[in-house]
Amino acid sequence: MNVAATDIAAQFAAARQALARGAAAEAMPALRAIAAAAADAQMLCDCAELFLAAGCDEDATALAARIAQAHPATFGWGWHFAGHMRAKGDLDASDRVLGALRDAAGSAPSARMRAELGLALGLPAVYSSTAELAAVRARFEERIVEFVEKYTPAELARIGADAEDVSWVNFLLAYHGLDDRSLQTRFGDWLAMALASLLQDCVAHPLPARPRPRLALVSSSFHRCTVGFYFAAWVDYLARQSWEVILVHVGTRRDPLTERLAALAHGEVTLAGGIADNARTLRDLAADLIVYPDLGMDRHVLSLAALRLGSRQACAWGHPVTTGLPTIDAFLSCGSMEPPDAQQHYRERLVLLPGLGTRYLSPLLPDTATRAELGLPSARPLYLVPQALFKLHPEHDTVLAEILRRDPVALFVLFELRAPSGALRVRERLLRDLSGVTDQPEAHLHWFPECSRPDYLRINRVCDVMVDSLHWSGGNTTLDALHCGLPVVTCPGRFMRGRQSAAMLRALDCAELIVETPAQLAERAVQIVHDRSRRSSLVAKIAGNLPRLIQSDAPLHALDLALRELMNGSFP
Repeated sequence: MNVAATDIAAQFAAARQALARGAAAEAMPALRAIAAAAADAQMLCDCAELFLAAGCDEDATALAARIAQAHPATFGWGWHFAGHMRAKGDLDASDRVLGALRDAAGSAPSARMRAELGLALGLPAVYSSTAELAAVRARFEERIVEFVEKYTPAELARIGADAEDVSWVNFLLAYHGLDDRSLQTRFGDWLAMALASLLQDCVAHPLPARPRPRLALVSSSFHRCTVGFYFAAWVDYLARQSWEVILVHVGTRRDPLTERLAALAHGEVTLAGGIADNARTLRDLAADLIVYPDLGMDRHVLSLAALRLGSRQACAWGHPVTTGLPTIDAFLSCGSMEPPDAQQHYRERLVLLPGLGTRYLSPLLPDTATRAELGLPSARPLYLVPQALFKLHPEHDTVLAEILRRDPVALFVLFELRAPSGALRVRERLLRDLSGVTDQPEAHLHWFPECSRPDYLRINRVCDVMVDSLHWSGGNTTLDALHCGLPVVTCPGRFMRGRQSAAMLRALDCAELIVETPAQLAERAVQIVHDRSRRSSLVAKIAGNLPRLIQSDAPLHALDLALRELMNGSFP
């Protein structure tokens, strides 16, 4: 199809309408012709996004790489596109676009550096196999060394880099299930060094005399999410002690929980600017102590933590892996969830709190729904696998395959989550791995799109058992299941992030739901599903013991004491 320049916009609109009707085949010839004929950068970017919407990732990637080469001013769009492809699990596509961004003749040196940062540290959200995961991690280990050695403070100054250029977060690294301390420390040292050299005025102010110490709690997640549910009680409790609690939001997202927490705190600050401006605002608070509940999830927050903006600084287990930062004095974690050698996994001084480490903000359980109302079969055993797909390590597939071997009518209930999602790759991987047990693997997978929390809890309530994920166990997902009376079977991992469910179950006197191997995980799940008397006994025990796990103030008392010791420099 030949598309004249004057007709491009009309043809583009027609292609978009065809996609809206689900007629991708009808739209593709027009999109390819537009991609070949259009000269406008924005039209080309829009065309690449329609290729993605049509499921034509190869066309989209080829066009994105061409845009990067021909239109260097579209760097931000290309950077976002590369991240989108990694979220779908396609590291090759991401590298192709980042490579074009790096090599574009008109790119600024700082832009080339940022492209190299993505090439060195970018990780896919999901993997097709354990072999792919191992290969990607080996590449990461090699490239991080090369990158940090190349981009010294002198080199960053020479190329005119700024704080936004060097910001990054290794969120997905922890889902490999391996010890990340050395890699995180290497990156943490570089990030702290880079930001200190670029923002030399961003250092902690001398502390003024105050009637009570100022505590700044800093996060981009003070809303209805896992972090909000876990740490709301910290704001509530500490504000009622002799602290001046300042709630610091990074970003502008707000909801009713945000408003509730803001009313509890003594002050509130929103950091909605660039990293440099945000850092100066946080510095000017002159906090005696800054606590970051969830470092490692948001690059803007991690960049603040990489600077010494408070007299003392600590983080917590909202993302339960060491930050690797030299600027964080302590890591607050849950003692019952940590292994005996836990301190070896952290650069920070490890501070252990009892129980859950908090008083959990329990969900309001919705009215029940029937399986039929939820689109689920009434007679088949339902095994809930609720974790976000990037938490499902390829080794977890063997657990589901063994469950299916033991229970040939098993149905696994999973969630796709919002786009971009690795659902396609995980689905393909599961179909491949389950095909060794059944000739109809697709009949054993029920995928829900992302849904509201009430609907998610309704789904929990009709399932028979939750199968915990290997290496990274449930935290909020486990607590949701327990609130719904759903037994959780777990196999603890080597690190805290894989031991959360086990600690909860021990506290509930449900240790029989904890096993030692993946094979036993499958066996125990099937046993619980098909022994109705045993399952009923476990459900009653969970209901009876849950309040003592989630409602205790002991973790909050310990938190208060630990923060005072840290602030006063008396922490061992």
